[in-house]
Amino acid sequence: MTGKILFDVTKTCKQSHYSGVLRVSNCLKEELKNALGDRLVEVVWSDRKQTFKAPSYGSKFSIEPEDVFLTAELFSDFERPGIEAFLGSERCRSYAIFHDAIPLRHPEFTWPHSVQRHPSYMKMLSRFDGVFAVSAHSSIVLEEYWEWLGYEYAPSVKSIQLGANGLFPDPIRSSRPLVRPFDVLMLGIIEKRKGQDIALDACNRLWDEGLEFNLHVVGRANPYFGKDIEKRIKRMERNGRPVRLHGHLEDEALKALMGRMSLMLFSSRAEGCGLPVLESLWCGLPVLSSKLAPTRETSRFGGCCFFNNEDPEAMAEQLKRLFENPHLLVELYEGIQFDLLPKWSDTAREILDTICPEVSSQLPANADH
Repeated sequence: MTGKILFDVTKTCKQSHYSGVLRVSNCLKEELKNALGDRLVEVVWSDRKQTFKAPSYGSKFSIEPEDVFLTAELFSDFERPGIEAFLGSERCRSYAIFHDAIPLRHPEFTWPHSVQRHPSYMKMLSRFDGVFAVSAHSSIVLEEYWEWLGYEYAPSVKSIQLGANGLFPDPIRSSRPLVRPFDVLMLGIIEKRKGQDIALDACNRLWDEGLEFNLHVVGRANPYFGKDIEKRIKRMERNGRPVRLHGHLEDEALKALMGRMSLMLFSSRAEGCGLPVLESLWCGLPVLSSKLAPTRETSRFGGCCFFNNEDPEAMAEQLKRLFENPHLLVELYEGIQFDLLPKWSDTAREILDTICPEVSSQLPANADH
């Protein structure tokens, strides 16, 4: 490989909150850097010059035909004036990571700005030489959207497997505590899309029936769609319900908390990949998840069971079944295929296999798989 990999960090170098898109971008960037060294160059979009610049190179930076541009970010021509013309100029090969079509499919709980941007963003993806989708489901959704638009030509879309080791580098294989009352963890931004409101409905029903368990909610609140749910959790906590709102936790505190949990509850209404499910399994935590296409893809690694999406009664029944039959929790833990759980180094290799196979072939095999 004679060219450079130009990795887009326009937004991620400024973003303060740790979103799923940011985690994908950062984890992938680090593994590509491990594989490529100085051949990986971080670039940011310049509105003034309407092209990418590399702060580490300064004025010496130029984009060459043998370079490859790779982005995991979301953008439109309105946010990055000239980006569509740049992609059409074929100055170098370009590839994008597609996360999901949630703003298009679920505007009722998506930021209005994202809803406005997403159609043009998904159209612009057709300008790339290739697209990597974060799940088979996302791949199908994007290709169906292009087909609906009547595009006669569109780039290939390849589904990739995201890594499970985004929170912690090493898996946690210790057996889960099964001391009553059980502890249930919900991890992720507090908002309607993540379905904490559904979980609260289900848990309230079980507490009213006398079932004893504790619910731990970790994550910041979406200021647009999560404040009502956050207030509800705090109100329930004040009223004596066994629920605790932890807010955002730093890594060490989160790791200690996850080590005390018996189950991860993932009640999301819509996902592109369902990365928290993978990361929970990596931490040795069985998962009860809403039955979404992307999370069902993750079930091949074991440790998962499901309830019907957006159905608090179905969730309550599954929780009750697990708590009244603790051996089922043990079986879920023992079913986690730790040796098969993917790492971000696997994701980087998958991408390099496509964009520069001559480099990928020189990388050492992953001894863990």
